[in-house]
Amino acid sequence: METKVREGSGNRSQDSDIRQTFASDFLVIGFFTPNYEPAARAFAQNLAEHRISHHLYARPIVEGDWYSQTRQKPTVLAHARRDYPEENLVFMDVDCRVRGDISDILKTRGDVVMRTKGTAKGTQRALKPTTRVMLLRPTSGSDAFIAGWESTCRNARPGQSAEFMLIHAMSDSSGIYSIGTLPIRLAGIELHDALPDAVIVHDSIRDPTRPGWALRRGLQRNFRVVRNAAYRLATGKTYDDLYDKRRGGQKIR
Repeated sequence: METKVREGSGNRSQDSDIRQTFASDFLVIGFFTPNYEPAARAFAQNLAEHRISHHLYARPIVEGDWYSQTRQKPTVLAHARRDYPEENLVFMDVDCRVRGDISDILKTRGDVVMRTKGTAKGTQRALKPTTRVMLLRPTSGSDAFIAGWESTCRNARPGQSAEFMLIHAMSDSSGIYSIGTLPIRLAGIELHDALPDAVIVHDSIRDPTRPGWALRRGLQRNFRVVRNAAYRLATGKTYDDLYDKRRGGQKIR
């Protein structure tokens, strides 16, 4: 599926980008569509408070659903690599928040560094890449990673997110690059689940283009609270404690 600009959305020029420069060893990048501009401006203010250089790219709303918008991510990364070929780039979703010094992200290894999230279905376990926070070093390996991801996103079907297509890009890659894993405190864990020492957190926007999303998340939280309370009464421990669903007292999402 080729990504097309939705009629009436208009192309945003670079004059609509949000950027500010400080003395730092990395540059935070991200992107926003017009409906996310208030979030992007709040994020930029948050970065400025920590004196973190940033460039948030204004992008149009494209045809399709919410997942179609996420598939603009590798294209933004490719654009940023052309704009800043010598910089360490830290991509963040604009509904992330910084709560302290994030320079330790440069101590990680790999052309590309991201969180790999453990998932379970029955007795099966798997690792899934998550891309709300990523470090991209100025290397040919980083460029190969981006090119492969962008290519798979061009062939995506409706309902397939950027992260879903990334799994295909990584499994079928003909490029040469190394992938590192972000420490949890830098990975953008959901705000209500984040560890106390987390310096990058994520506060999901309730997107009206995803019907039922906010309701579903609320029900999941309430169910977890009730289940933990019931297990504590019966066993003295919460369900999360018994089944190792939390690390350091906080659930990892």
